[in-house]
Amino acid sequence: MKLKTIGKVMAFSLAGLMLNSCLDFDVTGAEFNQNQKNQEKVVRQGKVDSINYRVSITEEQYNAVYDKVKDNLQTALGGLYATRGGKNGEPPVTHQYQYLTTFYQDAFAQYGVIPHVNFPYSGINIVSSTAIDVKAYGGAYGAFQTASKALVPLLNMEAVDSLPEIKATYLLFYDFAAIECVDNYGPMPYQDLKTNKQQRPFTYDDVETIYNTVEANLDSIVKCYEYYELNRPQWYKDKIVSALNDNARCYTTDAGLSGLDVFKRFANSLKLRMAMHIVKANPDRAKQWAEEAVKSGVIETEEQEMGFRQTVTGYANPMVQLWNDWNDMRMGAGMEQVLRAFNHPFLEMVFAKNGEIANKDKTKEPYKADQTARGILSGAHIGQEQGSTSNPYNGFSKLNMKCMGNAPLYLMKLSEVCFLRAEGAVRGWEMGGSAKQFYEQGIREGDVMDRLMQLKPYRGMYKAALDKYMELEKAYPFTYVDPTGNDADRVSEITIGVKWEESDAPEVKLEKIITQKYIAGFPNSLEAWVDLRRTGYPRLFKMLNVQDGDGSLKEGDIVRRLPFPDASDPATKKDIEATGLKALGGADQQATRLWWDADKPNF
Repeated sequence: MKLKTIGKVMAFSLAGLMLNSCLDFDVTGAEFNQNQKNQEKVVRQGKVDSINYRVSITEEQYNAVYDKVKDNLQTALGGLYATRGGKNGEPPVTHQYQYLTTFYQDAFAQYGVIPHVNFPYSGINIVSSTAIDVKAYGGAYGAFQTASKALVPLLNMEAVDSLPEIKATYLLFYDFAAIECVDNYGPMPYQDLKTNKQQRPFTYDDVETIYNTVEANLDSIVKCYEYYELNRPQWYKDKIVSALNDNARCYTTDAGLSGLDVFKRFANSLKLRMAMHIVKANPDRAKQWAEEAVKSGVIETEEQEMGFRQTVTGYANPMVQLWNDWNDMRMGAGMEQVLRAFNHPFLEMVFAKNGEIANKDKTKEPYKADQTARGILSGAHIGQEQGSTSNPYNGFSKLNMKCMGNAPLYLMKLSEVCFLRAEGAVRGWEMGGSAKQFYEQGIREGDVMDRLMQLKPYRGMYKAALDKYMELEKAYPFTYVDPTGNDADRVSEITIGVKWEESDAPEVKLEKIITQKYIAGFPNSLEAWVDLRRTGYPRLFKMLNVQDGDGSLKEGDIVRRLPFPDASDPATKKDIEATGLKALGGADQQATRLWWDADKPNF
């Protein structure tokens, strides 16, 4: 619903400035549409999963075909951006990034906590980390729908079948977005949306089927890239690289693409990620996928990482505005807990020192400003007001702008791939090296800052701290004392060190890997939440007030999934009841485990 009068716009703008509110986000209608239909510009339903990578084409034919797909190819770039909070074809922006990650993924991973209940003008109220607001929890599905709307028309064009590398690349990004969506909610109408179905009913595919279909796609995509490298003439390669340089700006180098090897490695790295997700549900299949991915070639250098950099997109990281200007996120006590366990350099680099925090006991002095990085307990009953000094939770730590202002938004980071290979090696899989080798490399590649644009005084700070850091044999004891006085003290259960010990049991090695992966992966909270669900690591503080959720969580539980989005819409509800619940295999609740989240030991 849009504002109806200029007067309202002016009034809202003034109020937003006075309250330090995130106006663009708060205007109802600025958020993702959770239930939007596929783009009707191209209604053909093509064979999306089929890539005829051996198709032959002349240069004249190429030019004619490219003219036909050019408009949809340009639109498809917006689909890539949507995977990290882009909207209207633009790179990631603050209000969309907020809907995608901050409301729930960040909280479930305990990277951050929203410090206030009330969001002016939007009508959103989130009383704690597990509380579901129908206007907010569909953001991740909305991101996928935005990506789908931009990508599906291109994938279903007849003309794109003559440009298999173009089709392969955007199918790769569709599947990347789909897996992230599935890992939030579970089943969804993956195939119906991908094949451009226009009318309901939509059939919800189960998680295992979606994973298997995506993996089959990734194998075809990799074969397409390999054929391109060995068999395509140079004129063809030049034109394909030029097209992707213009319309797939998700590489992390300033120089742009010189070939398609980065996309091949991204596809294999996604397959490796998926393999580790399903390790409890189907260990044999997980091993096969992982070993195939590594053998074919995964991300192995910083130049091969995938994500959005300011110098490539022209847009800054939206997190700083969200955390620091809009006051809509603060450091989580879980993140503080993990960093303090090892005295990690991110305590000084990534997070700002606290502001003043008042204690509920008015006879006690407030916690003074500029002490250290302080995080809010996940699930705490925070204050009402946004940015107000009357709400003590606004005084917890923001981001360090000098460090995070130009930090990329990664789709796949080298450090994650290293930790995946380390875990695979601990499980006895052939990962091309030892667990120790990949574990230590994962830590060394964990810097959150831009690889090429690190600012003083942070240039080299991370690297300089690592030699001492990686020799730590035992965690530092840490007791969290809530500066507000509202919640009881919490003693950290993290006892492991950082130093790799070959004599450690596999479970201890896994805990070390996942704990360091948690730190290095910031701010990719979805992957951290996946690891927490499938392994139980890192050993974070238990979430408070889980009863604020949908009633399915018990004391000590973690959230296992988000409920199906937009279930209040009658047509959507009918589809959920017809196929969604069966595909889920349980109740539409936060405590229901997804297929890969098997209730089994790690080994």
